[in-house]
Order: sequence, then C-alpha cells, then structure tokens
Amino acid sequence: MYRNIRPGKTWYDDRGRRIQAHGGSLLFADGKFWWYGENKEGITGRATGEVCPFWHHGVRLYSSDDLYNWKDEGFCVRESDDPSNPFHPTRIMDRPHVLYNEKTKKYVLWAKTSAGGFDTCSFSVCVGDGLKDMTFLKEVFPKNHHAGDFDLFVLGGKGYIVYENPHDSMVCQTLSEDFTDLTDETSVHLRAECPPFVREAPAFFERDGKYYLLTSGTTGYYPNPSELVEISSPHGEWGKPFPACLGDEKGNSFHAQFSSVFRHPFKKGLYVALGDRWLTDLPEDMPDIGRAFYGFFSPTAGKTIDESELPSLTDENTSEADYVWLPLSFDEKGTPFLSWKRLWSTDEYEDL
Repeated sequence: MYRNIRPGKTWYDDRGRRIQAHGGSLLFADGKFWWYGENKEGITGRATGEVCPFWHHGVRLYSSDDLYNWKDEGFCVRESDDPSNPFHPTRIMDRPHVLYNEKTKKYVLWAKTSAGGFDTCSFSVCVGDGLKDMTFLKEVFPKNHHAGDFDLFVLGGKGYIVYENPHDSMVCQTLSEDFTDLTDETSVHLRAECPPFVREAPAFFERDGKYYLLTSGTTGYYPNPSELVEISSPHGEWGKPFPACLGDEKGNSFHAQFSSVFRHPFKKGLYVALGDRWLTDLPEDMPDIGRAFYGFFSPTAGKTIDESELPSLTDENTSEADYVWLPLSFDEKGTPFLSWKRLWSTDEYEDL
C-alpha cells in the first residue's frame, strides 16, 4: 500500500499491474479521485524487434481515495474494432480530457485522434452520464487549423479548449454550450518559427485570479524544457513564456512531459502537475534533441543528426512509460514553478 507519491517510479494498481493512464488527467467526483488516460498496455514500439501496429487500447479509468492507491475501474472509452472509428487501436489517440457540463449533467470527453498525419487530425468527442463506458459521439475538425495536443477548462460556466496548431502556434477556442463542439470564437497565441520552439501539451490552471498555461516544446516523446505563460483571459493577452522547472540541469523537465494540472479540492495551495516519462530507455550520450528537431524543420538551421538515427535512441516502448507527478510551488510574487522531489505526500499541505 502506497503512502506517498514517488515521481518516476513504476506505479501499480490494486491488482498489482502497471497503471495505464498516460497523457491523462484527474477529476474529483462522487467522493473519489478519478484518473483517466491512454491505455498503453502492450504498446511495445520496436522493443520486440517488430514495429507494434497499435497506438493504444482505449481510455483507461482508475479511482482512489488518497491519490496514492488506485483501483482499476475499467474504461472511460473502450477501443473500437471498427477500423474507421477514431478509437480503433491502430489510430493515434492522445491526451483524453473530460469536462462535466452542469446544464446537461453529462460528462464530455475529448481526445486528439488521427489516422496519421496532420491532414487527418481531429478531436473525437464522447459523452456519458458517468465516467465509465462513455459513448463516441463524433469527430470535430477545427476550421483553419489542425487538431493538436490540448487541454479543456471551464471559466464562468463557459467551456474552452486550448490546443497546438501543429508546428505553428497555440489556439484557444470557445466550446459550444453542451461542450461537444467548437464555436467560431477563436484566438491564436504563441506563434513560433518551427519545432522545437512551437509549444504543445498545454495544461491550464488558475490561482488567485491569475491564469497560467504549462507547456512543452515540440520534440515528440523526447523530453525538453517546459515553460509557463501567464494569460489575462482565454482570448486576451498572453505573456512571454518563462522556464517552468527550477534546477532542471539537463533541460528535460525532470525527464517528463506534463499533460494537465490538478487542483486538490481539500488541500490548501496544492496543484499537481501530471507528467509522463514516456521513454525510459534513452541513452546517457543523448544528442541535443532540441537542436536536432530544429535542424529537421528549419531550412537554415543545419542538421546535427539525421532523422534516421532517432530509432537507435529508443524503442518507444510506451507500455513501460512511468509517471512524474510533482506539486507546483509559488514564489513570493505568486509565480509558479516546479522542482524535483524524490517523494512527497499530500499531508505536507494544510487542509482547507
């Protein structure tokens, strides 16, 4: 039985199996914490000598009373056996996020899905009366942009999605009243030249009336320096990004990429950044991945390695990916940052 959170250590559920809820998020409902994410069980990349033909096996769901010990609750969304369905295991399915709609009394799940390539990227929407066994509703294709890594949030009763327009910018868009579609209220932010400078994996949170976005650079599963940006409002002015991780000497966000930030409902000041350590087999003599990706995408940067060399660095065996959950800290001005902790407990924080 776990009594604390151990970033980077393998985490097992109540049945003694690796927890499979990657790129995930947390909700508190019905007196329990609910953790859902990509089920990467058996997604072995190149580790077996043959390329794994699958990307996922549905959106898995776990429940907990304490954030440490998790019960396997089955699925939010099951994989489909229909190859045309975006939740078929050969289709890309990333970063599921859920909102509860107070008006419709429905849970609404969005996921980034694709048959491969930007031109097929969409947001796939599922709905349910609860978190278990939600039903696929439809695919949503943004106008004038491509679907990318995203987060969902609610402010003042209105739903929003913030997502990467791949290799270009970050887009914020207001959701429909039932949270199942996009409206035309759109704004574009954080435009950058190309990867790795374009931001992805956005994670929204609010503290003391201020809004923040935690983001990653665009280097695929390879970790890179995370950044934070303060925003005045979803469609308002966004500030200049600044480093998120204090003491991140290797520039890899403590070997993690963060997918969401969860505000604990009963602990004062506890905001948890949920991260994935996607690649656990990276070599010590890693090339500078940021420079490498810049060379892949910029016509003037010059290549430092060839893209064909990337498979020699990792098997991309995401079935063995681990989790890096870290509490956010705040300096005397209220500015958030992350620092490394080998283990930590919610008992370190006062009750509300």
